[in-house]
Amino acid sequence: MDRVKGVDVKEPGYGFKLAEEGGTERYRGTEFDVRAVVARIPHEVKDQLRYDEVPWSRFGHFHGAADDVPGLLADVRSGDVGTADRALGVLWNRMFHQGSVYSAVALAVPFLVRIAADLPAYRRVEVLQLVAKAGRRPHDGDSSRTGLLQTAYQAGEWYFDPWAYPQNWSVEAVQDAIAADAQLLLPLLDDPGSEVRRTACHVLAASPGQVRRISAALHGRLGAEDVPEVRVSLVLAIAELARGHREERLAVEWVRAMWSDPAQAAELRLGAAIAWLCLVDGPVPGELSAVFDDTVTEEMSAVMERVPWIMTRIPWMQETPDDAPGLGFSRCLAQLLGTYTPQPPQDDFW
Repeated sequence: MDRVKGVDVKEPGYGFKLAEEGGTERYRGTEFDVRAVVARIPHEVKDQLRYDEVPWSRFGHFHGAADDVPGLLADVRSGDVGTADRALGVLWNRMFHQGSVYSAVALAVPFLVRIAADLPAYRRVEVLQLVAKAGRRPHDGDSSRTGLLQTAYQAGEWYFDPWAYPQNWSVEAVQDAIAADAQLLLPLLDDPGSEVRRTACHVLAASPGQVRRISAALHGRLGAEDVPEVRVSLVLAIAELARGHREERLAVEWVRAMWSDPAQAAELRLGAAIAWLCLVDGPVPGELSAVFDDTVTEEMSAVMERVPWIMTRIPWMQETPDDAPGLGFSRCLAQLLGTYTPQPPQDDFW
């Protein structure tokens, strides 16, 4: 079914027409609800990468109907580095253009997870970064205490992409796909590549299901991990899962014990301090401020720049002047501590 009251959903802009036809409630759970569509993709279709058996035309990205996505996914999986890089760049642009999350990315995620599980490490990272981005509400650089570890939209909070399709549904569909394929993602926590391990943390932290299993795996990996930025990523992932599922109490006690212990490694104390700030309300206690004074060095700032929650850009994309070393972490820390002052826009922006 590709028509609703004469509306051709293959045409760019169909979302506006669907909204006029009755809004989101009318199409909840139907073939136009990307969450329901992703949940119904048969396992054999996903496992065998049978892209063409997914209704791409019914959903869209920045340029309209998503019929081109199967070819892009095939290119990502190709053995040619240039072809894969170009396809990833196109996917990134079309799925997240100007801060939106488009519905087609949710259909792509089950395949991207399988591609990541099968690719060499140098390509696996980029694919996982795309999945992690898709599984979070667009935060527009919000590194505040309420924003840094927030993956889902607030209750009653609705956002729509430029085609008027609910971004809430797109993000929820991705998160559900992550939970459904956790068994494919968990082994990546033990991958030989530290970039893969830290990015896998970021992906898994967005899961709305299998929370205890994932949290246990993260805790288990923390005991064996020796790369500082991965250790911080594990701490933040555990805290993010606890925050998203209202299990903050135990997480608060755990991270407080970590940041208040001078015998802990500096990166663990710093990561735990950041997590604690995101899990509690109220003013910053003096003893926590002292932890920042003791641990935030130039070397540690460089470590934190490699933590996915704090990275200001995707490493395989072109840098901009705003991506100066240390800027992302210093801005993040200022937002967390409430001392950040946004810079006014430049007069010559346009």
